Amino acid sequence: MKLIRKYYYKIFGKLIFYLEAQKRKKINEKKSQYKLVKNFRELETAVRRINYPNNDFNKIMSMILEDIELFGHIVDRFYTHRQILKAITINDNFFTDLDPKAKSYPVHPTENYINNAIKIDTKSLFIFGMILVNRSLLLLKMYLPDREKNMKYPMYDKIGNLYFTLRNKNDLSPIATKLKDNFLIRIKWLYAVLRFYRNEFIEHLDRGYQQGMNFGVYNDDFALSSYKCDYNENDNERIEKFRLKLEKMGVKIAGRSGGGKNLINRYYVHRLFDNIVKIPNEFLNEALDLIEDIGVNSPQPMKIITEIESYINDLFNFMIRELDQSELAKYKEK
Repeated sequence: MKLIRKYYYKIFGKLIFYLEAQKRKKINEKKSQYKLVKNFRELETAVRRINYPNNDFNKIMSMILEDIELFGHIVDRFYTHRQILKAITINDNFFTDLDPKAKSYPVHPTENYINNAIKIDTKSLFIFGMILVNRSLLLLKMYLPDREKNMKYPMYDKIGNLYFTLRNKNDLSPIATKLKDNFLIRIKWLYAVLRFYRNEFIEHLDRGYQQGMNFGVYNDDFALSSYKCDYNENDNERIEKFRLKLEKMGVKIAGRSGGGKNLINRYYVHRLFDNIVKIPNEFLNEALDLIEDIGVNSPQPMKIITEIESYINDLFNFMIRELDQSELAKYKEK
């Protein structure tokens, strides 16, 4: 048998190899490239004549490409598992239609696995989303001439540092001013939301939202949630004081009606989180501390995906459009 196989591959081996290679090529061509990879390639083309010292810019570009591909993999995993869960729901509805009066129905064999898979996907969106967003700051560090004198909070270290620097610094360069005008609100949202799942402090399991994280699935609801278990009247007073403070500034957050006092105020904090970009800058940290202490539901995964993809795509387009005004123009080959 081995002898027959040996001669078979000797005679037809090259043909089999060619056919298999063509088959794989067609399959790969059908697979659509993740859109952020396409956006990255456009930036890569625009900066191909940039000769940055020690090749540092290209090194960061390589890391960002890897981060984009990993984030794209998490996005694809979520969509895939979401479709499977949708199919399971249709299957369960079929059992309900067969016998609406039944007291119980058999659990789908893969339901527990898919629920856990989506939990991992949802948490991973925060983890890899934060990594991608923060890594993009290393490109901005070479792109912008601005530097923060406060070395305790370097402006290109974390998205929160960039937000507060752009917001507070009065002597921004023209190109950094353009960045601020175009991106400050989105940077504010990313800073407020991506800190929800404290992956940057993941080694400290007793800090923030690493403790008591739950996961809810209902129709299209895939929120991570964490609520204070010993909520009391002091928390009600704290929320009321902050609400009155905001309303004196003309900021009214809708959606407080219904339920008892505790429920109304807890839901107000959730609505506060939903409308975080409306909070005046001087009250932002106080609002985030309140949100973190009382607890809320995270934004839906689709919202996380959309906001991160939009930010990275528009940031790349901004860098291409303003390239000649940036610091990189100094290193452009003539």
